[in-house]
Amino acid sequence: MFIPTINEESMKITLVSLLEIEGQTELANVVKMSKIVYSPQWEFSGIVSNQRKLYVEIKVPVNLKKFALENIQILSNCCRDIYENDENYACSGARIGTRVIVAEEIEYENKVILLEKDSVYINFIKYLSGNNRVDRLQKNYLYEACTTGNQGNILAASVMLGCAAEILLIKLCEAFHIYYQKNHTEKETENFSSKVLKAKTAYIRLDEFTKRAEVHSDLFKSFGFENLKLNFNFLDIIRQTRNDAGHPTGKKLNEDDFKTMLGNYQLSLGRYLTAIEKLPLTNINP
Repeated sequence: MFIPTINEESMKITLVSLLEIEGQTELANVVKMSKIVYSPQWEFSGIVSNQRKLYVEIKVPVNLKKFALENIQILSNCCRDIYENDENYACSGARIGTRVIVAEEIEYENKVILLEKDSVYINFIKYLSGNNRVDRLQKNYLYEACTTGNQGNILAASVMLGCAAEILLIKLCEAFHIYYQKNHTEKETENFSSKVLKAKTAYIRLDEFTKRAEVHSDLFKSFGFENLKLNFNFLDIIRQTRNDAGHPTGKKLNEDDFKTMLGNYQLSLGRYLTAIEKLPLTNINP
């Protein structure tokens, strides 16, 4: 009967820590998303009499398997270093397997697709499918961001998220413009239209919008924006990521970073929608 000297969860935690200490951050991230399973063998180790070989099987996500195989020697050395051999089994290194994807079927836009269960992608699509506050065009881009991201196509997914964020910003600016029309002078409103609505680039539009939003910080706080600069800088991060992905910059985008960005977008979307809905209705000069 095989009884490991170190349980599989402890092996995983220690392996991740060791890889991070040795500067193998990307490899550590792969292990974080993987499952560790011990694979005892009948073959003798040749180290101690009657001692058999043991492999640490690292079941990685499908899209990361090639990278893991390219670094099998590093993983094997770390596993041998961590595992405590006994008289029955000695660790002979690592093997790379495939992590099973637990999928969930979901229908969206008259299409049935399979997404990884409980992933950020399927959670966002479920959020969108029951949300009438998000306009159709933005939903389409967010849907594409989720489905392409789920397939591991992070460059394409980043571009789609960037398009959705640009639509959101434009709608936010249009709503703020109506607020200006109701509560500011004609000259201030024209200045807003010239500098914000007619801005030559998305960066300039966001920058000019943020300047004016900070002047009305109390108003935006009532919509849920506690830190205006941080909230709107997040849209700029998405814009920059979209530019990096949509042009031949050669920059590699990390899937974990994209998932975090997408998850934060979902969490913050509600306050942006609230501002879009309430700004045109706000009249401080009755």
